[in-house]
Amino acid sequence: MRTYTAPTLTELHDQMCKSLVFAYEDELDMVTSVDVQIHDVVARAESMAWDFDLKSMWLTKSRWSMMVRQYIDAEDLEAWIGQCTGKIGLRGRGIAVMRTKNVKPRGGAATGHSNKETRRWGSCMLNISYKALPTPQITLHSRTSYLGYIGALDLSVAWMCGVYLAKEMGCKVEDFAFVWHNEAIQWHNFKSLAFLLNYPGSDEDREQYRRFLMSPSSELTRDEKRLILESPGLRLSRKWLAKVLKEDAAGLTYGDMTYNTYRRIRRRFHTEVLGYERAKDFEGWSYYKQGPKEGQQKEYFKAYQLLPHTRVDSLDFSPIGMPKSRKYGEAFVGGWEEEDDDE
Repeated sequence: MRTYTAPTLTELHDQMCKSLVFAYEDELDMVTSVDVQIHDVVARAESMAWDFDLKSMWLTKSRWSMMVRQYIDAEDLEAWIGQCTGKIGLRGRGIAVMRTKNVKPRGGAATGHSNKETRRWGSCMLNISYKALPTPQITLHSRTSYLGYIGALDLSVAWMCGVYLAKEMGCKVEDFAFVWHNEAIQWHNFKSLAFLLNYPGSDEDREQYRRFLMSPSSELTRDEKRLILESPGLRLSRKWLAKVLKEDAAGLTYGDMTYNTYRRIRRRFHTEVLGYERAKDFEGWSYYKQGPKEGQQKEYFKAYQLLPHTRVDSLDFSPIGMPKSRKYGEAFVGGWEEEDDDE
């Protein structure tokens, strides 16, 4: 089992991402061509202070809305808030659990798509719980999570549940501790590139990480080469980015690409790291490969515009009809039996 501890949720996320990127092979439970993994993780933040900008992971507000709708049921959330506030509060016994929605698989032959099936083993986030003793705490249970990428939204969903709960309890979300039980944290060797290339920490660290990934070997020091060689996550991410740079040098357009997930990352890299004007150099048409339209233009892929800054504290659960401005849980306060099965 791997454990992590940090003063804040922001620092916990940073620590966990770096542990995957810079881990030696014998510290990892799995290494593949697309990801590295650490299994059986328990991570704790003393405070749910969470400073996160979706732009730093190349994520959009619409992706947040999609995740909220996928995982959180409005009635279940309000009932959970009511149970937490009416039965437990800041000093009561008991653990209130809210199960997330069952998210269906996406893609794959079984769903009529040619792309690879995702979530074939079930939902990534499983449940969110609250307890007050020995200290108020939000806990997230996950099957898996891609850190350096969508995992930051997993944490943001749990954090937002804490925001809503703290508001009803008259405290701050920073007053809650946070624990994450995760069966497998993963670093995706190209989807997670944003964490290093647009590192949300210091400018100095960001430049160093870009050097690790983008500089020719001839320009790296002996220690830098050794670190890359001994860290599978870093080495494999550098390998994927080398593929992007090679395609750039060959003038490969977005339309020439067939793997849409990889194309999205390449488009984001160009705009967010190299700049929009450079990204426009790779705009282009895709063409029909077979059938009566073979050789004809199919779809034009333009460069992405720069992503706007979207701070997590500017968001809420409005995608499921629960804006921050309302009060929640009042209809559920009281009315429970005196005895609980866990008391």
